[in-house]
Amino acid sequence: MMSPFVRFPTIFYIEPTNDCNLSCIMCPRKKNGKAVGYMSFDLFCNVVDQLIDQKILQVSLHLTGEPLLHPRIAEMVRYAKKGGLPYVRFATNATLLNEDSAKDLIESGLDSLTISMDSSTAPYYCSGPTGKDLFAGLDQNVRRLIRLKNRHGSNFPEVQMQIIRMEQTQGLIDEFVTRWQGIADQVTVQPLLSWAGHIKAPKKRGRRRLICMNHLTQGVVQWDGDVSFCCLYIDSRGDSEGVLGNATHTSLEDIFLGTRRRKIIEAQLRGNYDAVPYCKNCPDWNDFLDCLQTGEPHTL
Repeated sequence: MMSPFVRFPTIFYIEPTNDCNLSCIMCPRKKNGKAVGYMSFDLFCNVVDQLIDQKILQVSLHLTGEPLLHPRIAEMVRYAKKGGLPYVRFATNATLLNEDSAKDLIESGLDSLTISMDSSTAPYYCSGPTGKDLFAGLDQNVRRLIRLKNRHGSNFPEVQMQIIRMEQTQGLIDEFVTRWQGIADQVTVQPLLSWAGHIKAPKKRGRRRLICMNHLTQGVVQWDGDVSFCCLYIDSRGDSEGVLGNATHTSLEDIFLGTRRRKIIEAQLRGNYDAVPYCKNCPDWNDFLDCLQTGEPHTL
């Protein structure tokens, strides 16, 4: 008999690409052993088609890459929304958010756009010459999107400005919140995630280990079809230990209701957190549990 905790996920991450035009200090992308690539539109449509009849609460079109690098990102959003998925969002560094892409996103039906930096925070996230020229127009890109949205008479996408709480930004948070309140639809301060220990992050408060909510609620489809159980999984060792299957040749229902995921969830429910070595010493389950208890969103 299958455990009542083994259900089809309600929160999905679909990765258009793991490519990015920046290299931020709080991002584990450079530690990922997976090749850089872009999801085909056919694979994306196949994944979305399988989600339409499920009880999906949210679909995020990003993982560790920059979604605006994908040439068909607006088409992807449009396809997902026309298919009936209730809440589609993604996070962006906004450096590529020009007027054309802003118009495309407004017209696509995108529900929410999380913008992960502005001109004040970007140099602390990504130092050096790589992004210097891009950062100068960041605030203008965001404000233009909001102006175009208002001119279009649309409430969507909701614009969420986000700052990561870490040593480098500690003195910027109040100013960031003040700057964007009343302009953006939402301003959030998010904890720094360790990505299962790949990024140096503050120690989490001590509490008895519990099952990670990501195992119970999340489904992840990477650009090449590999399916995982957590938005924080990166294949740093090149052994694919966190991959449950591949969506190019196996249905999502078979993968998420299959034996491997069931055994992982049942093991964690028994307190065996070694069932997936990647999860063994991961402290980030604390943050997701905190959000569940407070009712506040935690958006990667």
